[in-house]
Amino acid sequence: MSLELHIFLRDSQIPSRDAWQQAIEKAGFPTVLEPTLDLRRDTGFTPASYKDQAAGYEFYLEPAAGILEAYPHITEQVGGRDMCATFRWGGNLVECAAAISSAAALTKLADGIYFYPDDDIIRTAQDVVDTTREELSSI
Repeated sequence: MSLELHIFLRDSQIPSRDAWQQAIEKAGFPTVLEPTLDLRRDTGFTPASYKDQAAGYEFYLEPAAGILEAYPHITEQVGGRDMCATFRWGGNLVECAAAISSAAALTKLADGIYFYPDDDIIRTAQDVVDTTREELSSI
């Protein structure tokens, strides 16, 4: 079983790997991205670590329109955010922690919209980091 979440952001706000890593650290998450990660070029499995444990998740950056076709009810909230970063992981809790903390930091950094379709959860950049911290405390 795999789970996924989507972060909608503007193309102009897609950060470098280093800026994203700094946002993860600023949020207080113990996640470390692969040093060579290029958000615009790398797709598929993305190595990372969480609390010094090897982890990773699938990462895809693509135009938001394709994802929004499947979830038209969130189009208004997504607004002008034209790109979508998708995170996908299996049932491993370390992978889950790495994925959701990376996604939360990206949401905050890029003023994105965080969408977890399985439970139809939408979070804004203002509340995503605090909520993710609460979720991580139970993992």
